[in-house]
Amino acid sequence: MEACEVVRLFVNKAIVSAEPKRRGNPGYGRLKALRVLVFARLKGLENDTRVVEHLKKHTQTARTLGLGKVPDRTTVGRWWRRHLNLLEETFLKISEMLQLVAPTTLLIADSTPLVDLYDMEAKWGYTSRGKFRGFKLHAVVNQLGLPLKAVVTPGNRYDSPFLPKLIEDLEADYVLADAGYDSKRNRGAVRAIKAESVIASNPRRGKRKKIKHAELLKTNRYVVEQFNGHMKANVLKKCWLWPRGLVKKTAMVMAGLISYDAQAIKALVLGEESLKTVSKYWA
Repeated sequence: MEACEVVRLFVNKAIVSAEPKRRGNPGYGRLKALRVLVFARLKGLENDTRVVEHLKKHTQTARTLGLGKVPDRTTVGRWWRRHLNLLEETFLKISEMLQLVAPTTLLIADSTPLVDLYDMEAKWGYTSRGKFRGFKLHAVVNQLGLPLKAVVTPGNRYDSPFLPKLIEDLEADYVLADAGYDSKRNRGAVRAIKAESVIASNPRRGKRKKIKHAELLKTNRYVVEQFNGHMKANVLKKCWLWPRGLVKKTAMVMAGLISYDAQAIKALVLGEESLKTVSKYWA
């Protein structure tokens, strides 16, 4: 199935409600705009110029996405900022579809840096590998390594406060996270969704404690780390370096998450035993 067909399948009126009709030039509409933005991430088109050039070269693809006329570069640039909320809403709805196809047993939380040395909104932060300047992608994935919720922040934001928001309204048997998420508030948030916390003990909070089901964390921690690597290298392809500002970067990440899960749902529905055999994101 071609990328444009995947977009038409998942980003459609069943997911995104149609806009009310209005007088004057109807423009492209948010549904067509959303299709283009998600298509850009499916095809790995790094910037708005590449998106427009690709659509002009492949006229049939443009028609499949519902475009009568290819938008110009500045129009696509405005879409990223204008439709951030729509992208976030669609990602959550795609996530709900994914949970129906593959019920969640594990939720694994982590963050990964989106390094950007030149953006004025970038901030200095820290990871286990040291200091960096840029932004952070905070995400929670399921046992298959597929994202269910995510937040993008400046690089100086700590990981721990975001766990309650990331797991809110989700269902799972266990919530796994490293020592950076060790807090009473986070353990309470895990109990609130009726799951069991498997959060590594932070030595900075006092004597290291033994955690129940430690082996579960040890054997499944790689899943979220693998997601972080594939998301940045194969889905986003450093596209966050081109635009300026948190809003547009977040929109690009959300479009990438939609494309990531859409490909996975397609594979699961087709009965593929291993997502690695069908997704271009897992080489």
